Amino acid sequence: MEFGKIDRSLLDTVDFSLPANPDLNHLVLPGKRAVHPVIHIGATRWTAAEWLGNLYPARAKAADFLKYYSQQFTTIELNATHYKLYSAADMQKWAALIAQESFRFCPKLFQGITHRGGLKGKEAMTLEFVEGMMGLGQYLGPVFLQLSDGFGPGRQVELLEYLSTLPSQVKWFVELRHPDWFNKPTITEHFFQALHTMKIGAVITDTAGRRDVCHTYLPVPATMIRFVANEGHPTDKRRFDAWVDRIAQWIDQGLEEAYFFLHMGDDHYVPDFAIYAAEQFSARTGITVKVPVLFPKENEQGSLF
Repeated sequence: MEFGKIDRSLLDTVDFSLPANPDLNHLVLPGKRAVHPVIHIGATRWTAAEWLGNLYPARAKAADFLKYYSQQFTTIELNATHYKLYSAADMQKWAALIAQESFRFCPKLFQGITHRGGLKGKEAMTLEFVEGMMGLGQYLGPVFLQLSDGFGPGRQVELLEYLSTLPSQVKWFVELRHPDWFNKPTITEHFFQALHTMKIGAVITDTAGRRDVCHTYLPVPATMIRFVANEGHPTDKRRFDAWVDRIAQWIDQGLEEAYFFLHMGDDHYVPDFAIYAAEQFSARTGITVKVPVLFPKENEQGSLF
């Protein structure tokens, strides 16, 4: 993800501290731990050849990558659905490869709806999108609607009217990018309160160059965090550790579900960081979070004779 990326030399000058919890969160979270809270950790694609010999067997075939990915993670940010409309049959083929029942796909809404023209009159296309995603069956997680950088609060009525038409059989999240959603407090509060009323979640994007979009609003008792790291820079783990503390706090207050997506900047960094992330979440929250298990390198397997 290039959104919000800055020069590596500037990272130590950035204030990565997380904002305080908004008042809305105290309304949404009941103040006591949910019976079975869940934390999902995932990446943004399963096609990374960089994972051969660590997350995947060294000789794995590309056709088997999704199967191995779903053994290592319990979710994926499904960006492919942003670029074309898929049929239910397409999705069923992917669902058939999933290795564990807890796995969830989190599709990004088709760009023909969100980035081409206005949102008015997009109900039929949205329904076509959703019908395709239903092919994922039990593996379908929340769908997130990403708005462009140019979609500002001047179009709030248009957006809210569209959100009110979304099919209720799917869980929805919204990602805002225009600065004016966040630099005008009355607009910010009004919009996230509206999401709460509609039971729609809010995507949190943690990226170095746009700290405004790293809000901490919880319109529903679930969160989706897109964590944009910087190729193993020391600030990556410090930023992540702050999220562990915040999510642990939310879990204690009643957060039911968290989706945490790793945008590492270079997929070589995903395996080790994912292991660290899962171990830290498990230790801090007491929730069993799937920890990836690396395949041994071929020259480490030894001989049978």
